[in-house]
Amino acid sequence: MRTIPGIAVVLLTLAGSAFGQAKKAAKPKDPPASSAATPKWKAIWEPVPFNRDIELRAIACVGPETCWIAGRKATILFTSNGGKTWQTQLGGDPEAADEDLAGIFFLDSQHGWVMTERNRVMGTADGAAWAELGKLPATSRGLWFLTPTTGLAADRHDSQSQTHLNRTENGGKSWTRGHPCTVDAVVGGLARKLGCMVRRIQFVSPTLGFMGGGAPINMGTDVGFFSRTADGGATWTHSVIPDTKHAVDSIHFWSEKDGLAVLASGQTHWTADAGATWTGSANPPAWRSYYASGEGKILVGANENGRQIGYSFNGGRTFSSRPANLPALVRDVTFPDSRHGYLVGQHGMVYRYRIVPAEYTSPGMFGAAAPPQ
Repeated sequence: MRTIPGIAVVLLTLAGSAFGQAKKAAKPKDPPASSAATPKWKAIWEPVPFNRDIELRAIACVGPETCWIAGRKATILFTSNGGKTWQTQLGGDPEAADEDLAGIFFLDSQHGWVMTERNRVMGTADGAAWAELGKLPATSRGLWFLTPTTGLAADRHDSQSQTHLNRTENGGKSWTRGHPCTVDAVVGGLARKLGCMVRRIQFVSPTLGFMGGGAPINMGTDVGFFSRTADGGATWTHSVIPDTKHAVDSIHFWSEKDGLAVLASGQTHWTADAGATWTGSANPPAWRSYYASGEGKILVGANENGRQIGYSFNGGRTFSSRPANLPALVRDVTFPDSRHGYLVGQHGMVYRYRIVPAEYTSPGMFGAAAPPQ
């Protein structure tokens, strides 16, 4: 049989091409993109409660798992394992008639202070044993210590329209009352000298600190008040947050320039220049919420009624809230770093925030938002 050379060449060429295509088709397929993007970690809140029916009102941590809690009935609790177990250092009896504790502050793992409802100050020098130290001169807010001996507290007696800043140089045993607080402001186009009522004090270093509160304009109306010091509280520069009609309820700074001010109305304002200018946040959590900052990488606002928790990962510029459905009212929140946090409240309620493997489960836990990796 005769063959036609031209046709044979074409057939061989096509056969080779088909063979090459078959080889390419046999190459294993890449795995689906979704499987490669499966998260390995997740953020959660999980319950680590105290086993007695006592309202827990404030929490302070010096590390991701080392914390103290102050509560009613003169209660002070301690954990060194993130709340897996709680040690009662003081109080802890639901039937006691002891004075309630209003706030707690820890400078380091050894030096801490609590303030009672009637302005008594107690302290510890070893993180465990507590002793009464002294008493502040009037209803006080914002207890803060710069060193084991130097501390500040602002009194705001209900019959006054101005705060006096109190200072101790002996660890809280005695306090010296400073001058009343006033701020120059422009209200309604008119120059005003207003008294200021401090609600919170925070230092980011032994020299650089901030205060927040309100400057009453008339009955029931305050303008947000803010103050800054660069010399350890010896002198302060006062200002007001423009266009506000409510006092600053809390402040949360994570650097010398970056911070968040929370107003009594629930509005929040962020600053990137140490309070020289302020900008309102978009979509903050519903009023009333308790806030904390985890190194500025995460800002959290837990609603008092426990129904939702808001998260911000851009310095408070925007927030997004998730449902929480906590079993009791929230009283305080803290984040010692961006991956660990705690909230406390009524009936011994304690929840901890942390990042865990994606497959992790525990009774009563619920999902949370996590900082970008």
